[in-house]
Amino acid sequence: MDNIKHRRLQELDHSDFELVKGDPDIRGWDVRTSSGQKIGEVEELIVDAQQKKVRYIVVDLDKNELKLDRRKVLLPIGLAELHKDDDDVIVPTITADHLVALPPYDKSQLTSDIERKICSVLGRKSESASNVEAEELTPEFYRHDYYNDDNLYKHRLNELEQRQAQKTDEKDYEKGLKLWELRSEGDVLPDSTGRGSKRQAEVNDEARMEMVRNRRQAYEDRRQSSDHHRDHDHSPRKHNTIIDRIRDEGLQDG
Repeated sequence: MDNIKHRRLQELDHSDFELVKGDPDIRGWDVRTSSGQKIGEVEELIVDAQQKKVRYIVVDLDKNELKLDRRKVLLPIGLAELHKDDDDVIVPTITADHLVALPPYDKSQLTSDIERKICSVLGRKSESASNVEAEELTPEFYRHDYYNDDNLYKHRLNELEQRQAQKTDEKDYEKGLKLWELRSEGDVLPDSTGRGSKRQAEVNDEARMEMVRNRRQAYEDRRQSSDHHRDHDHSPRKHNTIIDRIRDEGLQDG
């Protein structure tokens, strides 16, 4: 029987990884066009278990303002940008036509063919015939701006500079929106083949959806609180930064 946790591409919630503390967890944030129209929400992140990097965001098109049917799609992480001030994810190059043409997201079908199709729909030129015929994608496939997660911080220069400084002595596979392997009690870290990975308390689908709902509710509560504060305070906005969000959610080391 196929075990999703042994695959190269996995949902973060179902993997043996977590975001490095201090990196933003954008799950639950609104996804918007450059003009501010809501496309949907970030439901999940897709991680590369071999390279320990985030490759895609799963976007739920529910309650979108583009009159699109509700479905879930994958967008490469390099096409996402954090809003300068708000906890929003901006995808300036994505259009309604793109979203209609993208294949629907299916966590059991995170295949090389699906990745190639996503990139093709978004306008990336085709790979060479030899690469297309290969069952697995080569590392070269991800050396493209679509997967450059520094783009996430292009409007937050202070955070980008901090990340670039941290990268100086890191290997290539450790760069970007990093992950760390869970080392909680009873965990056995996966070996290079993906075998032997057991988590004592595996997150089932019901618990996972509850986490998603909690993230969204926390996001909405923060947004409403921020809007209320802004209505009563004409001073410059200070309460919606990544640092504040990390502190409020208790993600920072004590």
